Amino acid sequence: MATKKTSKSTSATRSRASTKRRTTTRRRTTSSALQPRRRASRPGLPTTVGAALGTLVVTTLLDLSWPVRVGLIVLVLVVGLAYVVWKHRAAISAGASASPHPAEPTDPADLTDTADPTHP
Repeated sequence: MATKKTSKSTSATRSRASTKRRTTTRRRTTSSALQPRRRASRPGLPTTVGAALGTLVVTTLLDLSWPVRVGLIVLVLVVGLAYVVWKHRAAISAGASASPHPAEPTDPADLTDTADPTHP
């Protein structure tokens, strides 16, 4: 025959379970005490426009064939590289004109050692 639990044991179980739920610890960090809380803001217009443009670009790319996708990627890389080269053209030309080694003299008079007292 099945035995019925007494109401005393059931209420004791409930009180223990409810006490466990109530004991929660809040964790405070030291950085929050030093800095004021900032209210979470909604995304602005530039974020919304950027998300919309990104969605259009992705859907357009998904509709294209693979050769067109690869061609667009190559085109973007070439345009990006051209922009970087154009932006740093002064540094590139300065680096190309400055040689790492000085030019060697070709005149035989320059090849003589001036520190040697026997040579006039």
